[in-house]
Amino acid sequence: MKGQISIFDTADKLQNTVIFGDALEGLKILKDESVDTCVTSPPYYGLRDYGKDEQIGLEGTPEEYIERLVSVFREVRRVLKPDGTLWVNIADSYAGSGKGSAISPENAKKYKQGSNKGMLGALKTTKVKTPGIKPKDLIGIPWMLAFALRADGWYLRQDIIWQKPNPMPESVKDRCTKSHEYIFLLSKSPRYYFDGEAIAEPV
Repeated sequence: MKGQISIFDTADKLQNTVIFGDALEGLKILKDESVDTCVTSPPYYGLRDYGKDEQIGLEGTPEEYIERLVSVFREVRRVLKPDGTLWVNIADSYAGSGKGSAISPENAKKYKQGSNKGMLGALKTTKVKTPGIKPKDLIGIPWMLAFALRADGWYLRQDIIWQKPNPMPESVKDRCTKSHEYIFLLSKSPRYYFDGEAIAEPV
């Protein structure tokens, strides 16, 4: 997961410090049980090519993608305090049909959200055949990740729907436009810090 990690650690004088680099390697420099919470949105499966070697999101199969994310979040669990929480924003992906206006690399790169139609363009995952997943299938990436994290020791506490009133239009004609993503709340322990009033909105 190439990118940056924002660290807010007043005890170690690292407040508002940004660590650039591989997320897994960046996490390894942090002390055990030194972080209160982690809020993240990892690269989605098969939807972007950031032009980095070994980037997360272009694995050959969904299972390989989930395995890599689990390894990163295992390191997150190490650095979280016992009452810490993890918030993960994750969207789903479709198995590519091999059709569509963005099927060629030249076309795909013209669209900021050209990948909304599925695994299109120059992405390696377009050509991969995954047992049990047919072309055009919704893969189920969010719940694959949620269940894998639960099996790895996390407490899966809640699925939150991020509804998008003005989603990016999609050119598909045989299903509705996707207008939501998932946010999963996970915790390291059965009892953890949670301030519901701080995020409450008027009804």
